Amino acid sequence: MPQEGQHTLWSAIRKGDETAFRQLFEECWEPLFTYASRITIDHSLAQDSVQSLFIHIWEKRDSLPDVTAILPYLRSALKNRLLNALRDEHVYQKHVDLFTQVVDTNSPSSAEPLHLKETEQQLLQSINRLPGKMKDVFYLHRIEDLSVAEIACKLGTSPQTIRNQISTAIQRLKTTFV
Repeated sequence: MPQEGQHTLWSAIRKGDETAFRQLFEECWEPLFTYASRITIDHSLAQDSVQSLFIHIWEKRDSLPDVTAILPYLRSALKNRLLNALRDEHVYQKHVDLFTQVVDTNSPSSAEPLHLKETEQQLLQSINRLPGKMKDVFYLHRIEDLSVAEIACKLGTSPQTIRNQISTAIQRLKTTFV
């Protein structure tokens, strides 16, 4: 698509034109997914990131910057989303590895089952003190094991909002146990 046509398409999206947004989605989905798949081998992360980008574009359409070259702009935005997701996943995995290491190296004592039960009760109480929507998102993700995309679809919000709520919930729970 010539730059002039791209500018017109982008302007229409900024004004809330659903047909223009659908056209952008249809023209850019495949190239963006291919680009994301080259950055990460996790196809589900690539797909979630592209979907999240399009959701963000539609939700923020009235405050989008003026763009003349759409695909390079979208690639840059997608790259940033993927890097943030990979960073968050890496941090999460480090915590899981550390937890596994601590559990594996400590042999259970006779007091440990009681301590674990108390800790579990404290954790459940802390989860129950989270704000309503955040508690729901945390529960769906950690207890019901739903993916970020599934939760976003179920609650009608963006995957990034779900990631933010999970991250904030984890931060609040960490302060309880530190």
